[in-house]
Amino acid sequence: MPPNFNVISAVITIFLVLWTGTALFATIRPRTFWSITQGWKATREPSCAYFIFTRIGTAIFAFIGLVLLLQPYLH
Repeated sequence: MPPNFNVISAVITIFLVLWTGTALFATIRPRTFWSITQGWKATREPSCAYFIFTRIGTAIFAFIGLVLLLQPYLH
């Protein structure tokens, strides 16, 4: 193992990559994300406004994930 390898740092990086990837997927394909996560228990599809607000919210989370991932390189 390299001397500057930190397990906590690796775990946080993996988490942020998964977080950002999931948020980007939900931003690009909100209906597919809904059908994977919530569609199995629904009797009908939500309104268009739901998907618009979901897209806005997940875009914010994707932006936060990207900023946290790129923070060490922004100095």
